[in-house]
Amino acid sequence: MIRYAIWALALITLAACKKKSSTEAPGPGTPPPAVTGKPFTTSKGAVAGNPTTAVINAAGGNLHTPGSDISVSVPAGAVTGNQTFSIQAVSNTLRPDKPLTAFRLLPEGVNFQQPVTVTLRYDDFDLTDGAEEMLMLAWQDNNGTWHPLPTTLNKTNHTVSANVTHFCDIAFYEQFELFAAKTRVKAGEELQFRLGVQEISVNQDSLLAPLQHRIDDNGFGRAVASNYSMLHDKYAARATGWKVSSGPGEITVQKNPFNLDGNAVYKAPATVNTITNAEVEVTLEGLLGLKDPAAPNGTRKPEKLVLRKKFEVEPTGNATFMKIEVDYEQVAIHAPQEPMYAVWDDGEVAVFETGAPNSVNCKLVLTKPLAGSWPCGAVAGNATEASVELHFDATRFALSRYCKKTGGVSTEQYSTGKLTITKVGNAGEPIEGVFEGKVYQSISPTECAFQVFHLKVTFRFLRFA
Repeated sequence: MIRYAIWALALITLAACKKKSSTEAPGPGTPPPAVTGKPFTTSKGAVAGNPTTAVINAAGGNLHTPGSDISVSVPAGAVTGNQTFSIQAVSNTLRPDKPLTAFRLLPEGVNFQQPVTVTLRYDDFDLTDGAEEMLMLAWQDNNGTWHPLPTTLNKTNHTVSANVTHFCDIAFYEQFELFAAKTRVKAGEELQFRLGVQEISVNQDSLLAPLQHRIDDNGFGRAVASNYSMLHDKYAARATGWKVSSGPGEITVQKNPFNLDGNAVYKAPATVNTITNAEVEVTLEGLLGLKDPAAPNGTRKPEKLVLRKKFEVEPTGNATFMKIEVDYEQVAIHAPQEPMYAVWDDGEVAVFETGAPNSVNCKLVLTKPLAGSWPCGAVAGNATEASVELHFDATRFALSRYCKKTGGVSTEQYSTGKLTITKVGNAGEPIEGVFEGKVYQSISPTECAFQVFHLKVTFRFLRFA
């Protein structure tokens, strides 16, 4: 009966994407929260890439994107005849502050006779550590308003699923998150942390935009703001156990505007010899339960939620280094006593290379170099583009370019990763930056087949020219 009721709620919620939701008032006995907002509305996401399509008939069938980032399971009887289904990747306007993809499910305007199951796969490394416990799906109606869905979490398969009877744009979000003002801090500097929550209506049928005390208020300093509110007791009774769980430094807890221990300031040590990983941890207790058809009594409500945020502490001055992380694990730090120099020709090319042939090392090349964020490309012509080589040893390497075969014809493709140059000094002064994205190691001499790695390279070189 409970499962039926929750299933029915999902059907009602998605029966018409064109309806505009309203904000409910708290029911009797509900503690009055700090001022909450109106339904959270954004623009529609921009199309990214080509859609994945399939024709499915009354017998049912399945559709998934390459890599199975999202899959759609259509049961028998959901449609009465041949129907073209499509999955289109779009930019994520629900979480513009994170490099996550949303999806547009088509056809619009078709109501299914049986619920269709939509499953999104998530990567732990895209989330705040610990936040998957309260990971949820949301859909966007034609007015741009986002609505949470009763969501089934499968931590083993790293998926979240929901039943729908009408297609719209869909994405996942973390109900709670630990925000850091920056991902890197220098020795002796401070770094702010804030606990945030995605506000929802009392009946959990609409996400809300906070009217006060947004997570990015008061000069928090993040480049892209989010919709999250600072934590208050409508969602968690307390925040406790703040600590530096890994790495150097110390933490000082602060009250947030809702009088919870929801903010903290990290202080890096005065001296750091090389770039160093660090992590801050905090525990939430007394959590608001979220709708999950597979959870006991249809409500997912862990006793506590432990959130951790990783960041980097780097040396001050002109100390040079290159830190290499593969699939989110640190594999090498090159920080020789003698400084590493990079050629930086403002008109032609910049080259960053460790010169460490007997260990994991990396070479980054940027044509037409400038400070900014640049895509991977052919490193030829007038475009400012990056090329990346990750060397595991003398014979194994992965590149930021790969091939794709369509209709028997191979074409060169490039990683969607970006090389960001954050600082460029004069001759003898630092050049700082980071590359993050996918690189590809060929596993076949004749076919377009690759092993894919997620690479992050953080570096500081001195400018040679």
